Amino acid sequence: MGFLLLSGLGAQAQEVVPAESSAATVSQQAQRQAEFLADALQLKGRQVHAVQAALLARLDANDVLSHLLFVSGTAAAAAYEAVDYRYYAVVGKVLTPSQFHLLLQLDEKAAASDAALATSNP
Repeated sequence: MGFLLLSGLGAQAQEVVPAESSAATVSQQAQRQAEFLADALQLKGRQVHAVQAALLARLDANDVLSHLLFVSGTAAAAAYEAVDYRYYAVVGKVLTPSQFHLLLQLDEKAAASDAALATSNP
């Protein structure tokens, strides 16, 4: 769907991506991650749905935060940590202790991998 944007140089047609497509992307990411975790953690039906909902909330919140300007890196880190805290609080209620421990291990490995990529691609 395109929109006509007006500028000082006259009208120009520009393609504007509707908000729904980015929401679908976040939803798809949550679904893919939930499917991976369902297999890796051997989740049952109720657990899969709860984890997928928690992932969607986490990814949505992180997407919103990625568009905000923060006063400091500390404020940004605190905002992201709050999102993670809420995510782990929700999934911690539906996972067994061994599943939750494995989830933390998987997340730790993913974070280390992301950090390695960030330092190798400045």
